[in-house]
Amino acid sequence: MSTEDKNSETIPFERMFLTFKRHKVMISNAIKKPFPFLEVLRDSYLITEKMYNDFKDSCTNLVPVQNVVYRALEELEKKFSENFLPVLFSPVNLSEYPDLEPISENFEYGTASTTPTNEEGQRENPASPE
Repeated sequence: MSTEDKNSETIPFERMFLTFKRHKVMISNAIKKPFPFLEVLRDSYLITEKMYNDFKDSCTNLVPVQNVVYRALEELEKKFSENFLPVLFSPVNLSEYPDLEPISENFEYGTASTTPTNEEGQRENPASPE
């Protein structure tokens, strides 16, 4: 494989990773309750049973769900892979957490958008005339 081929494969992955990092707070705010988010992560082997139990215990101990989800996303960031995004934006999660839908659009077609988004996940167009 040539260096050019490797670069073309790496750049979309890096964009997805950076887009994921930029959207962690928005993702965690979109998830209002732990079920089925944590179960989907556990059942897809993205988090361990121990992590699942720790996150569930945090929710039981009245830690805000968004904080728990953010912690889970931090763990997933450490071992980020393209396989995570289809799980995060699975039909089950998109149905249960409709606020994830606009965020998922930043990851369309397997590459992350380079268009900046605002707090609501809507694309910004800094070059548009006022």
